[in-house]
Parts: sequence; C-alpha cells; structure tokens
Amino acid sequence: MKKLNRRFFIQSLMSLGLFALIPIKLRGFNNEDCETTSDIQGPFYIPNSPNIYNIASPKITSNFLFITGTVYAKDCKSPIPNAVVDVWHANKGQYDEKTDSYLNSDYEDQYYRGKIYTDNSGNYAYKTVLPGKYLNGSLYRPSHIHYKSSYLDQNELTTQLYFEGDSSIQTDPWASNPSAENRIIPLTLDEENNLHGTFDIYLATSPEEIIDPINNLEENRYIKAIYPNPINEESKIYLQNYNNISIDICDVNGKQIVMKNNIKESQIRLYDLFESKKNKGIYIIRVLKNNKPIDSKRFFIW
Repeated sequence: MKKLNRRFFIQSLMSLGLFALIPIKLRGFNNEDCETTSDIQGPFYIPNSPNIYNIASPKITSNFLFITGTVYAKDCKSPIPNAVVDVWHANKGQYDEKTDSYLNSDYEDQYYRGKIYTDNSGNYAYKTVLPGKYLNGSLYRPSHIHYKSSYLDQNELTTQLYFEGDSSIQTDPWASNPSAENRIIPLTLDEENNLHGTFDIYLATSPEEIIDPINNLEENRYIKAIYPNPINEESKIYLQNYNNISIDICDVNGKQIVMKNNIKESQIRLYDLFESKKNKGIYIIRVLKNNKPIDSKRFFIW
C-alpha cells in the first residue's frame, strides 16, 4: 500500500477541521444519559492558560501524546462549536506553575497547560506528553489530565482523563470510582513512538443553546456518522453525499490500508472494506473527490 507523508496527512486533516471527529465510546444517538462525569479539580488549576495546541515544553522533541476529541451537547449527538477545553497536567511528578523559559530571560510560560477552542464541528486537539505520576499520601495517583470545559461560560464541567493499563487506577479513589469508567481511554502507539487517544466530552448544554449549530453545515458534510464505534461486524459508515467519491482507510501515521473507488451506496459495512486482519487501534476513514480529501472521521477497533 502507498505510504503517505505523515506531516502532510495530519496537516490535511487539520486544514479540514477533521483531526478529531469521531467518539471512541459512542453510547448511541438516542441515549440522553451520556453527560461526562465530573472529577476533582485539584489545587493546581490556574486561570487564563495560553490558547495553544502544543502544551509540552519546547525542550521536548519526541515521544508525544496526541489527544483529540469532540465536545457534544447533552443530546449526545450535537457538536458544540467554540466550546472551551482547558487542560493541565503534571510532568515528572510535579505541576509547572510559572517557568522561566530558556528562550528569553523576560519570557514566562506555563507548560503543560492550555486552553483550546473547538472548531465549527466541535472538535479539539492538543499535543503534550504522557503525564507523570506523583504521590498522594503513600500511593501514586495514576497518570491523568485535568479538564475544565464549558460553552459560553455555562454548564462548566471539571473532570479528569485517565489511561487504560495504568496500574495505579485500582488504588486511586477517584480513578477507580465507577463514574470514571468512560474517562479511562485506550492509547495507541505509532511508528514514531507517539501515543494517540480520543476523549469526547458531553456537556449539560442543550442543542437549543448552541449558536449556529452544526445542522447549518450539513450540506457541506459527506460522512454523516460511523455507528457503532468502536466498530463491530454491524458497524456502518453512513454517507449523505456519495456521488463521484472514493473512500480510503489509513492508520494514524497516514499509511493507507485500503482504497474503494466509485462509491454508490449511502451505507457501507466497515468490515467489508478491510481486506486483511483487523488490528486494534485508531483508524481514519477519508472521503476523496478528485484525489483530494474532503471529509474524514476516526473510528476505533477494540
């Protein structure tokens, strides 16, 4: 299969506003009990974090963690544009509050903190490193990222994100709480030793409160949904525009796995697109027209 340039691939997705489009733990379109659960704020929150995508120190040049996701309303399906996603976390066992940068003696930065605003489709993305652990009494807290998210300063949610396989989760009173189950996400490792994860946020905001809701943009979208996701034998990709398009599936590094031309159906079973064994991980399905990507969504094989 053709291997795409990773930088070009990611840039093309971000230019479409499609770097983080699909929920990993999708509860279903009609489930109105999907609101993301809260967690403790902790003592290290600082307001007015910088509006940046890369929240890692500039001294770090490898082994990154990429987190992407979508912010939804309480109906579990309406994306919220221009929502705030404020994140912060510890690194090597401590939180950076204000650190003098080696770049400029007069310049101060707050590393491992950032405030991201969702795009027109409710998507957000940021780049950091896997958070370090620190002692809470005699036990280590699991690796975690703090979140504070809201829309128009309403329905603010404060919570924490955890990662599957962390040995400290079981002994942590917050991460081991059943309410945290949907905030413990899997991570996948790419060929450059970077980690990737997806975390969707469901606020208590009603769809009627959203200004310029995504429904106004429906005519510009090709992929309506992928459901269920994580995918199983019944999962389908639902297309609302499918004239003169092609579909391909790539891994998170931009390596093309399969291509299907001359699409003539509005619903396609995802398993039918794979020609070989389906490995666990995050994949990206793209719609192409005249060999140019015009829409994209992520899905997860559990």
